[in-house]
Amino acid sequence: MVILKVIDMKKLINIALLCLITVGGISCQDELKDELFQKYSYLNKNGWKECEVKIQDDNTALLLLDMSVNGTSANDKDVVITVTNDPDTLKEYNFDRYKFQTEMYFLELPPTCYTFDKEAYTIPAGQFKTTANIHIDLNQIENIYENYVLPIKISSSTGEPVGPGKYSKLLANIKFTNKYNGTYSGNGKLTIDATGQNTATGSAILYAISQNACFMYAGNATSETDPATYKKYILKISFDENEKITITDPSGNLELEPIKASIARKYEYHATDTRYYIETSILDLKYKYKNPLDNRKLVFEGTHTLIRNVLRSEYPNVEVIK
Repeated sequence: MVILKVIDMKKLINIALLCLITVGGISCQDELKDELFQKYSYLNKNGWKECEVKIQDDNTALLLLDMSVNGTSANDKDVVITVTNDPDTLKEYNFDRYKFQTEMYFLELPPTCYTFDKEAYTIPAGQFKTTANIHIDLNQIENIYENYVLPIKISSSTGEPVGPGKYSKLLANIKFTNKYNGTYSGNGKLTIDATGQNTATGSAILYAISQNACFMYAGNATSETDPATYKKYILKISFDENEKITITDPSGNLELEPIKASIARKYEYHATDTRYYIETSILDLKYKYKNPLDNRKLVFEGTHTLIRNVLRSEYPNVEVIK
């Protein structure tokens, strides 16, 4: 009889445990119907991001800013979000990264050159995302040759709270694009005109500043190797409707003498994606200029290549190699 009582007791314990597990499971399922985490609004792109924006015919560009509500449950209410510029976060970023090297600081994109399409943005109940259109007018940027950052934050959120700063703030490093910008691989040669002594140079980078113009740095100057002086070496590269190149010196201090400037392009069918052509651009440059630091005359000569996919719809009249 004692043995039977022990066995009955074990059965009772097992039954009780099963009941607890079942009740616990039901409780968990009920909780999953609600929110596991604190809901909040946030920017889909947040922190430091390089943002490419294409320059349009009217010399404007459009930056799309997506905003969302997080969580594991459905969004059951309208969430109204406002956004604004955030220069303080950019100041903190500059100091944290460069300390007292102020010449390296990123500049804020002038607030006078961009506008938001709405004063507030609504994420409707049942949805999780909305998008702001930020219109940038390059005509309103006084110094187009700077490396600008647009600092943005969610300033208010009704319906759900604003998320933590690391999710609700964006430092958008604006990278304008056109048909010519990019990093052209290859080699160049920089020669001291008086002595013939020369130095090899690497790739050439063109930065878009309008639909048909870019800028680059003369010779081998870069922001990394010459952080205090590289802005003295700016050259403007303009393309006409036939892609003929004109090189100019915006500062007027380089005593620039263009010798040769051309770009040749070819287009091939993409092997796997019919939406694209493969575009190969060969940039051939030669010019003489004065080094503003020591007044020596230098001659740069180089041929560089850029290969990339381009949408067929944007190049309807090009001759394609079969």
